[in-house]
Amino acid sequence: MFNTIVFDIVIGLIFIYLLYSLLATLVQEIIAANFALRAKILERGIIRMLEDGDNFRFRIMGLISLFRKNSSGKRQETLSTKFYEHPLIKFLGEDKVHSMPAYIKKTTFSKVIIDLLRGENVKPGDDIQPLIQQAFDIEKTGMGNVAIDPLTLRFLKSIWVDAYGDIEKFKQLIEDWFDETMERVSGWYKKYIQVILLFIGFVIAIVFDVDTISIVEKLEKDPKLREQIVQQADAFIEAHPNLDQELQRAKAENAVLVKNLTDTGTDSDSLREALDTESKLAYEKLKNRSDSLFNAATNLVKEDLGKANNLLGNQIWSYQWKGFIPFLQSLFGWFLTALAISLGAPFWFDMLNKLMKLRSSSASASGKKSAKKTAEG
Repeated sequence: MFNTIVFDIVIGLIFIYLLYSLLATLVQEIIAANFALRAKILERGIIRMLEDGDNFRFRIMGLISLFRKNSSGKRQETLSTKFYEHPLIKFLGEDKVHSMPAYIKKTTFSKVIIDLLRGENVKPGDDIQPLIQQAFDIEKTGMGNVAIDPLTLRFLKSIWVDAYGDIEKFKQLIEDWFDETMERVSGWYKKYIQVILLFIGFVIAIVFDVDTISIVEKLEKDPKLREQIVQQADAFIEAHPNLDQELQRAKAENAVLVKNLTDTGTDSDSLREALDTESKLAYEKLKNRSDSLFNAATNLVKEDLGKANNLLGNQIWSYQWKGFIPFLQSLFGWFLTALAISLGAPFWFDMLNKLMKLRSSSASASGKKSAKKTAEG
């Protein structure tokens, strides 16, 4: 039913892709944690909501800016800069590197916007409706006296009118706006991560000389190598039967940790105290998570990847110049590997699982057929 040679080559190639995809995912998570990528992309979402200009028109520059200390650089005072200067947001940052929160509750967002509009000169029991209306009339915030960009002002005025000046309704409409924007921000994050994975995959392919074309040639020519790689793939699946669930659980745990860093309530008077307790514990957990990612990457390189590389004869920085044409071939092979790695470990694990089951069922069927022929003979 199947061409066993081709089938085993495909299984071997997918297994290699899976291992290096796992390594790329770990590296990507380490980069995301150390460069505060989630916080920077959240900042872009806030800027997009509160400013009219397009600060990240060119995608490649937008990607590069994620790895700078401050993704948006030095900018003039705007509604978004005042938003991040508000104590409720400012105190949610960890340190100079992670100076912005990676997660903001919608109730926190609406409170800060209303605070900026109404200003600071408010006493308990004061009616803040006239103060908000005044901010819209003079087109400036009550807190900081910063001009509100025209399109943002028009939108805020429209939902103010829709709320009939009712503060609670206005707050709810702001939160709905925030929720809709955060859905798009999640999409931005996934796109950026996809591109980052492609770059990581390309670097990994070059460093470990993971040339797809070369690997296929090796597997095609060496039956013993094919058998060993397939056996290693089978052993890996047996050792990690629920790898896809493990990856999803790790991602969920990381998201919960990030959320816990900033989910400390909206009471600014108790915010500093909260940061000294729950948030510090969360930061410690996040640090431990980062350390565990590094250890997992190291173990992966030493164990499963080490075995596969030994079989294939791959070594770090092992490429040797053989001429321009062979280099172009290697370059194309590395690029194919990078594309494969960018698809992610869950994709290749699912593919490998299905193919190994298909291979087992095919082998079982062939065995029964042979036994039947023997019995008939």
